[in-house]
Amino acid sequence: MQKTFISDCISRKSVKNTGQLPMYLIENHHPAIVDQKTFDAVQAELARRKAAKSPTKAAPTGLTSYASKYALSERLVCGECGTLYRRCTWKRGNQTRIVWRCVSRLDYGKRYCHNSPTLEEEPLQRAILAALNSAMGQKGNLIRQVAGAMEQEIAPIPGEGMSLGDIEKRLEEVNQQVGVLIAQAAGAGDSAGYQGQLKALLDETTALKEKRAFIQEQRGKNAAAFTQIKNAVSVMENVSAEITQWDESMIRQLVDTVKVVSREKIIVCLRGGVQIEQEIES
Repeated sequence: MQKTFISDCISRKSVKNTGQLPMYLIENHHPAIVDQKTFDAVQAELARRKAAKSPTKAAPTGLTSYASKYALSERLVCGECGTLYRRCTWKRGNQTRIVWRCVSRLDYGKRYCHNSPTLEEEPLQRAILAALNSAMGQKGNLIRQVAGAMEQEIAPIPGEGMSLGDIEKRLEEVNQQVGVLIAQAAGAGDSAGYQGQLKALLDETTALKEKRAFIQEQRGKNAAAFTQIKNAVSVMENVSAEITQWDESMIRQLVDTVKVVSREKIIVCLRGGVQIEQEIES
């Protein structure tokens, strides 16, 4: 509140408040449109999508846009330079080939990435399905591993001894102490004697708010990861013993990343940290 104020009651001109008057933040003033858990999960997903973008000289921002049509657009990673792969269509005469290529190699040639291979889509998809089927052969162990990852996601944040409730309670106490000190300083007519105490309380308030923001951010990330892993467990429990058809939605739920090691080998990383080396057969 009070981000602007009326500087002159005659002209009624509104001026931006850059420190002339105090500003106020009122939290939980009215019911939110979405609940806090959903909001935190969405923020974490937006951050994940932003972090997953690859550099490209074709876009005005210098980064690729988020692509949701193909699951591998945000999961297939170059093992040499770490850049995402992009789906490309090659045409020669009447023949059309769908391939995946490293974005860095596409845009900059061999300047930064020297040996990333071009992968045909169909053999790549077959290799990923083969990796999933080998994992599903031990579905019980796989689900236990993923469930263990879920427990880690909801574990307390290491190094944090205060809960959000503790922080809110302490903030309220500090605010009350600040009010008492200001009243005492005004009554004594000597604010200089109270400046040290006020500064200490204000510094503590800043530290508490930073700690609160950190915990909320971590909880949001944990909530998003927990939801993704929970969905993966649900898919694993309901999927058949052998997956024969490529399904973009299923791949999104089960696969975290696919690392391209060479033209003949990939590493499929499933939700929960399970990694499977898989050969690509032409």
